Amino acid sequence: MLTAAPRIAAALGAIFWGFLFFGLLDLFAFLQGDEFHAPLLLETGWGLLFLFLVAAPLVVVAAAPAYAGVSALAEVVAVGLAVAIGALLSGSPRHLIASAGLLLTAGLVAAFANTSPARMRLDWRPSWPALAVVLAGVGPLAYYAWTAARTTGTSTITDDSVGLDHWPVQSAVAIAAALVALLAAGHPRGWRVPMWTVAASVAWFGVVALAEPDLVGSVNRGWAAAMLLWAAAFVVATSRGARSRS
Repeated sequence: MLTAAPRIAAALGAIFWGFLFFGLLDLFAFLQGDEFHAPLLLETGWGLLFLFLVAAPLVVVAAAPAYAGVSALAEVVAVGLAVAIGALLSGSPRHLIASAGLLLTAGLVAAFANTSPARMRLDWRPSWPALAVVLAGVGPLAYYAWTAARTTGTSTITDDSVGLDHWPVQSAVAIAAALVALLAAGHPRGWRVPMWTVAASVAWFGVVALAEPDLVGSVNRGWAAAMLLWAAAFVVATSRGARSRS
């Protein structure tokens, strides 16, 4: 059972990344008027990254640490690495500050928890069906990440939050989806946290893309439908793989 310190650190981290870092506001940009319509998919990507893939696992750590296991903090680390990769691909060193902040958040919660090394091990052993579904999505996600990264600094429509261009973060969203899905596919303790957050993120993006396939950062309706199918297949394969492992 975690003491109050790591719970408070996780809760504060969730508030910072999910609200003060515009995760919640950007995710619901479609409710904020026409000025956010053109970059809607970029706003959605920012919101999914910082609200679903960062704040949500931190909330679970704060509320139910025994359920979250080490997977929730590993997910935050994966997102931090994804933001760093997106920054490097985009040639935007400023985004490395956000990456460092994410890694620091996970590190502080882990340090306050003072958990034994044995309990911090991921115990990553994937089931082949879950791993196959993840690998099926790696190619499209990598292509999207590269395309988004190379759009940084061009004349294409963009937006910024807290002084950071959205395109490197859009690249990081795709990279983070692949890394977090790979984490969940290994069924470490608390694997349901990364499974549900990444599946919900991919499905949410797919729904927005289905509605707005012509906006910058979007995909056509065929790929949007494929994202919805992938999210469902990932949940089924990962859940069944966990039962087989048991």
